[in-house]
Amino acid sequence: MPEKSRLRTQNLRVFSASALLAAALLFFPSAILLAAENDEQVVDQLQKSYDSIVDFTADFRQETELKTLNKTLKAWGKVSYKRPGKMLWRFEEPKSQWVLADGKSLYFYQPDQKQVLKTPLKNAFRSDVPLTFLLGIGNLKRDFKATSKGVEGGLYVVQLAPKDGKGVDEVTLGVDRQNYQINWARIRDPAGNLTTVHFSNIRRGVGVNDSVFRVQIPAGADVVDVGAQ
Repeated sequence: MPEKSRLRTQNLRVFSASALLAAALLFFPSAILLAAENDEQVVDQLQKSYDSIVDFTADFRQETELKTLNKTLKAWGKVSYKRPGKMLWRFEEPKSQWVLADGKSLYFYQPDQKQVLKTPLKNAFRSDVPLTFLLGIGNLKRDFKATSKGVEGGLYVVQLAPKDGKGVDEVTLGVDRQNYQINWARIRDPAGNLTTVHFSNIRRGVGVNDSVFRVQIPAGADVVDVGAQ
């Protein structure tokens, strides 16, 4: 595979796995973390919340430290999510960039390259864990070891360690002590890449229309299928 194509594919996989888990974690709210007396109760309550929520929208700010490329990427914009298998990250910065999952494929539009990278969802992640959560069939007890980590910087902290050891090394959540909303999600992969996503203006159960997740290729852009690479 050409080096430039390899790096773009790596960027897509790092972003998609991290962003997906961060988005899925918005299903997990609030006071349930405080009501739980032990790690098992935390997991049970998180699972109940995840199973009950259908969709959400939110604003996000993201910083990804790509250790393998020795660079840091900053981004912000809006995210929409709907199960099963649909999400749209529309960036205000980098301008006009977006990542879309329509339930079958994952698309990553890079305006500076005038390209849309496309890959089947089943090939988009090194681990099955992000895909199962995107499809709405994730199971926290099966997929993660959850540990309450006390208080850090005024926030309650919960750590989730994927049991399969692939794709994502660990996920850490910071929960506001006043309103109990998830303030940030921090995801580290086995290569040492670290993605931190801060959320605001979260709205759950808003009835996001399926048309939001219908791919529209920008005029003049080429579609590059990286599924077989």
